[in-house]
Amino acid sequence: MNAERGADGAPSRPSSGRGHLGRRAFLVGGGLTALGLGGAALAAGPDGIRGAYAQIVCGAVPAPPVTSPGTLQRSRVDRRRVIVGMPPGATDGLPVVIMLHGAAGDARTPFDVYAIDRYLAAGGGRFALASIDDWPSADIQGTLLPYLSMNGMDTAKIGLMGWSAGGAGALRLAAELGPAQVGAVVAASPAVSAAQAPLRELVNIPVWLGCGERDAWSRQTQTMLKALKALGATAEGGISEGCQDTAYRRRVLPEQLAFLARHI
Repeated sequence: MNAERGADGAPSRPSSGRGHLGRRAFLVGGGLTALGLGGAALAAGPDGIRGAYAQIVCGAVPAPPVTSPGTLQRSRVDRRRVIVGMPPGATDGLPVVIMLHGAAGDARTPFDVYAIDRYLAAGGGRFALASIDDWPSADIQGTLLPYLSMNGMDTAKIGLMGWSAGGAGALRLAAELGPAQVGAVVAASPAVSAAQAPLRELVNIPVWLGCGERDAWSRQTQTMLKALKALGATAEGGISEGCQDTAYRRRVLPEQLAFLARHI
């Protein structure tokens, strides 16, 4: 890397901020190069370095399955966008899984970011996937479920799925609706402490709980999983490699969808 030069041809003294960044980039870049990631990372600048480092620590984002997904149905309920992903060759009467996005997400996040409809198609699951904008203020039971039922889906016993804040919401909603209406609940990196989670109310509902080992919620997730098993609940999942990011969430999608398929 060539140094900047002043008018007299001698190397100029960089400002302290840029100098530190340059040295950090050089040092980190050397390690990235050794791992085969240096050239592209350094070419992209500091953001590229951070992204490459995240891949080393958290793992690369898996490419979604090449299987063609089913149709996406888009509509609005109470002025909120609702998106329903159907499996290939869908028919009326399919059960449905309600997906709750994280704090920064929306109804499109499960499809645009996680490609969940492709994972559903690849796994052969025979259920629909429904997401809604701003779910914390939506009336899931009183408005969304009747709407889905009127559109040909079986809502007698649903699945629930969520990420981060949506994972915590899925656990709470499952506890509120109870085992008569919820066949299974899946929560990735649920943003709730073991002390605040409604674990006893979930004993009769199959639960999948998982978290990346480098996620700040991993210890609480492990504690909740152990507590559910001690209470006699059907509880699967666990702590595996990864962070609270797209890479982790895509990696566990096949396991989560298979779990839902077994129980709903």
